Amino acid sequence: MPSEPLIALALSLLISLVPFLPAAEKSAPGEEPAPAVEEQPSLSEEQLAALAQTPASWFDEPALLDALSKLPHYDETRAQRYLAYRTNGTWTLEQVLRIVNTDNDLPRFTAAVDADLNDGDLILVNKYSRLASDYVPEDLVTVEPAYSNGGMLKSEVNDAFCDLVEAMWAEAGLHLVNASPYRSYSLQSSLYARYTARDGAAAADRYSARPGYSEHQTGLALDVIAPGGTLNGFKNTQQFVWMRDNAHRFGFILRYGDGMEYITGYKFEPWHYRYVGVEAATFIYENGLTFEEYYAYYVKK
Repeated sequence: MPSEPLIALALSLLISLVPFLPAAEKSAPGEEPAPAVEEQPSLSEEQLAALAQTPASWFDEPALLDALSKLPHYDETRAQRYLAYRTNGTWTLEQVLRIVNTDNDLPRFTAAVDADLNDGDLILVNKYSRLASDYVPEDLVTVEPAYSNGGMLKSEVNDAFCDLVEAMWAEAGLHLVNASPYRSYSLQSSLYARYTARDGAAAADRYSARPGYSEHQTGLALDVIAPGGTLNGFKNTQQFVWMRDNAHRFGFILRYGDGMEYITGYKFEPWHYRYVGVEAATFIYENGLTFEEYYAYYVKK
């Protein structure tokens, strides 16, 4: 919920916003010349931030599209899809853009396409992008035993993870353990079947990937814990604080952030990290993006 000062700023901004007028046509002979149309001033960063947090329900349809068009990443080809969220819940303008631009307004799984293997370390695997049952990544190596409970990662990812663990120890005196790296399609199928039998499909889909839809099958993702700890307890550790603030330096991102389930499709997982390379990870971290947004805006745009 936006704060009261932010709401006040948004209200004053809405009052001041006037939709763009069509360009004046040339006057016919004997007619008064049409008045010049003044250009609308650009919005300040503070005004844009307030506008982004304004509920979509405050606008009628033309005003909603006009307001959205002032924000970054507005896509006029998706205008009708944005409008569906004007009265659908309490979404802010920023959330409407995030949802539609990452295709989260489409039905999950049934609208899924094959993941693009040419994307390399930036491959997108989620509830809209799947891997084949026979897909196995190249260059899998056994994770350094001193830092792992077993399993494999892509060679590049294993090297980056080892560098990360060594830096954590050197900088903070903390150890970290790789608890779950690469998983085959068949292993993910067994895990998902177990969770659905226990909790039902709807609940399991919030924390477990269906087979073919798991990032672990790429060899680019891993779950981490503190020594002797658990996944659920990881968020309460100093290791998590360090990872949250430093993982990007080694090419990793916190994949399923707190409050981002409406974009990522999964509940907050403080233990799940995904390798995307240092450049992408740093950009994602510094701009507060989900990987879905980065992929839509900077990989496939």
